Amino acid sequence: MKKLFLFSSLFLVGCGSLSRGCAKYFGSDEVCVDGVKYLQFTSGASVKYNTDGTIATCK
Repeated sequence: MKKLFLFSSLFLVGCGSLSRGCAKYFGSDEVCVDGVKYLQFTSGASVKYNTDGTIATCK
């Protein structure tokens, strides 16, 4: 029940809070913004790169 409350609370707090909450428990979270994948960490975000050095895209 506590986990459900935690995730519900993070969802209602605002944009980005859910991703930061997931990053706290899982290390990072992927977020798609304007067709570009970002890795969300608890202290910030970074563009995700593919293994060949190109920027990872999403829909």
